[in-house]
Amino acid sequence: QSLDKADRLAAAQTAQKTFEYGKTGQAGAWTNPDSGHSGTITPVRTYQQANGTYCREYSQTVTVGGQTQEAYGRACRQPDGSWRIVSS
Repeated sequence: QSLDKADRLAAAQTAQKTFEYGKTGQAGAWTNPDSGHSGTITPVRTYQQANGTYCREYSQTVTVGGQTQEAYGRACRQPDGSWRIVSS
């Protein structure tokens, strides 16, 4: 099973809020009541690159059909203020 459009939207919105406002180690969570899918995103490290760009390393869980998968990645703030996942 995979995430549907609503799942991906909920996950993306949660990621943006968590990258911007979440404290390191504090998980942001999302749930899609229609599909029953859910997930968390937890910033684990925040740093500034040499060019001044802020980035956050994170861990992520996604639960689909009772199966939870975990992943790690990195997101960096873009000039427009949004966060873009640059590796996962």
